[in-house]
Amino acid sequence: MFRLLKFSPEPWATLFSTVFFLSLLLCLSQPGAAAEKRIGFTAEEQRWLERHPVVRLAPDPDFPPLEFMDGDGVYRGIAADFIKLLEEKLPLRFEIVRLPNWNEVISQAKSRKIDMFGAAVPTPQRLEFMRFTKPYVEFPAVVVVRDSAERFPTLSELKGKRVAVVSNYADHEFMREAHPRIPLEVMPDISSGLRQVSFGKVDAMVLNLASASYYIQKDGISNLKVTEDTDFVFDLSFAARSDWPELISVIEKGMAALTAEEKRAVLNNWISLSKSSWRPSRLLISTSAATGLILILGVFLVWNRSLHLQVRERTKALENELSERLRSEQEKAELQLQVLRAKKMEAIGVLAGGVAHDLNNILAGAVGYSDLVMRKIPKDSNLQHYFREIRESGRRAAAVVADLLTMSRDTVANREIADLNSLVCEYMASAEQRALSLRYPDVEFRVHYAAERLIFSCSPTHFKKSLMNLVINAAEATRKGTVKIHTDGLTLAVPSASSAPGEYVRLSVTDTGAGIADEDLEHIFEPFYTKKKLGHSGTGLGLAVVWNTVREHQGFVEVKCLEQGTRFELNFPASDQNLSVGAAVIDDSELQGRGERILVVDDDVKIRQLALRLLQDLGYRVATASSGEAAVEYLKNHRVDLLILDMLMEPGMNGFETFKAVKAFLPRQKALIASGFSPGQDVQRALRLGIGAYIKKPYTRQELGLAVKNELQHADPI
Repeated sequence: MFRLLKFSPEPWATLFSTVFFLSLLLCLSQPGAAAEKRIGFTAEEQRWLERHPVVRLAPDPDFPPLEFMDGDGVYRGIAADFIKLLEEKLPLRFEIVRLPNWNEVISQAKSRKIDMFGAAVPTPQRLEFMRFTKPYVEFPAVVVVRDSAERFPTLSELKGKRVAVVSNYADHEFMREAHPRIPLEVMPDISSGLRQVSFGKVDAMVLNLASASYYIQKDGISNLKVTEDTDFVFDLSFAARSDWPELISVIEKGMAALTAEEKRAVLNNWISLSKSSWRPSRLLISTSAATGLILILGVFLVWNRSLHLQVRERTKALENELSERLRSEQEKAELQLQVLRAKKMEAIGVLAGGVAHDLNNILAGAVGYSDLVMRKIPKDSNLQHYFREIRESGRRAAAVVADLLTMSRDTVANREIADLNSLVCEYMASAEQRALSLRYPDVEFRVHYAAERLIFSCSPTHFKKSLMNLVINAAEATRKGTVKIHTDGLTLAVPSASSAPGEYVRLSVTDTGAGIADEDLEHIFEPFYTKKKLGHSGTGLGLAVVWNTVREHQGFVEVKCLEQGTRFELNFPASDQNLSVGAAVIDDSELQGRGERILVVDDDVKIRQLALRLLQDLGYRVATASSGEAAVEYLKNHRVDLLILDMLMEPGMNGFETFKAVKAFLPRQKALIASGFSPGQDVQRALRLGIGAYIKKPYTRQELGLAVKNELQHADPI
């Protein structure tokens, strides 16, 4: 059970200070703390110091009391004070590099544009490019919730609740790795996360105790409480680039040379054990009483006037409190509606996930065999048209399955950096839009592009599908009139029930139709809710796909009913990254193999036969296995150049388990994963284990050939 402690200034100051002084005792118990001594460097360390007299250190600009940049741009905090002491002890100068946020600090550390962190926790991701000193202070991680929560579960019981973490902080990586089933709401900073908890927009926030105490008192948030039971401790250390091990040893020697008094002074500078409250003395009370008796009339008049002022101020405060409560109730109602909508979509996602594997295996046959037959019959044969239609029907059916899977929060689309104007322009020039214009000749489509580039991270396929759904709905609602597509930027300074503050790119689609009835407005994003003739003009999934796509991109949707018509606004978080470069197109002749040996493992005999024929047609030597166990036995006696694994094979080993067993005796075996599911946790684990890539069923001959060719060329030969 958690022990819940309600925030109040004095108990938290005591708890906060206790943690620091426990860390202080740990520091004092280390060798070198008793007295200052002359630092002895090795010859290798001395040579390194001569070559590197200046070290570039980039602090987290907003991580008090550990480190932060104050209003004058000065580096301050516990880490900053230790850095000043190290400059006195070591023949080093630390150049402070001011960066806008922690994400940028991480990015520049990876590219070697900076050399050090001031206060960080060693995580598996950071250890790939940084080395860490011994911790110089420790804090427990805590879970912060609203004080209205009667009981809050442990982290392992948080599935389905919204938990805030700060982007790229150690608690973000801890939660993502240790509790992957808990949905995380990634915040730009600590203050934003605590406000989201205070307003009830998220259920909890995970962060370290020191920052929680600092910001709660600094921002004056009084409706929060905390539990310390997270099994995670922040061991804060200095970190240096991994190719400079000498710097780590130099810093550790410098820290060991600090005296106990110096360390205590740093901690005392930022932590106090208690805060005394002022109380009037007896003499002051007696004097005030005597003065009151002498000046009773004047005091009465002043008191009367003061009472009127207090009544007026209290009335105003009550009005403000009432207004705030009404606003909170409105936000609560909006959040409840969002939760209900999310649960409905999650139910659709669970249903889709249950049938996606079998449906995509069936569709794989329609798409794959159509490809094969079209290559066998003459180009001028009438059958070419029929088989092309069969293939396209299969791909459209697969797209419907993909729409259903988009309802699931487990769906993760490939993202790239794109320009909103360019994506809209590409759609307006597409065959789908040309067909829509022919279908509705009395509808005028107008596009207004923002003058500046609108850069954001997105899945272009899902974005264009959302845009297409909105434009189709607008045209069907208008029939005769105007549909306007507009792009621009948006800056949000104040958070709302559905959005966080920050920079956004915005897409607006406005029609001049009859509008949306009030009773329909709260249901329009629900799956299969439609006023159209189902199966004739739509499936009822269009707006559900739009809502979930925007939500998966951490954006928000707004619907505005106009005097004539409706406007849909899709808002996506803006990005400051550079635009992605498109992949080169590969000619079909380059996909031909050279007799390489491939083993296809799938529990569906039709899929095995399809893959066999497609790969043989591409020039490969192919064997098949009906299960993971059969594949392992085959590879004990035969060697293949590539292994193609189905992810879900019942009742035996799945694709990940099969590859793990193969790696035990063939550590350099190359492999691909082919699956009808979206790339979930097992696929991600397989990719981390060494599988080259993931290809989604149903696949065409060219898609399969490209994946196989890339993997054979990318990996080292066995």
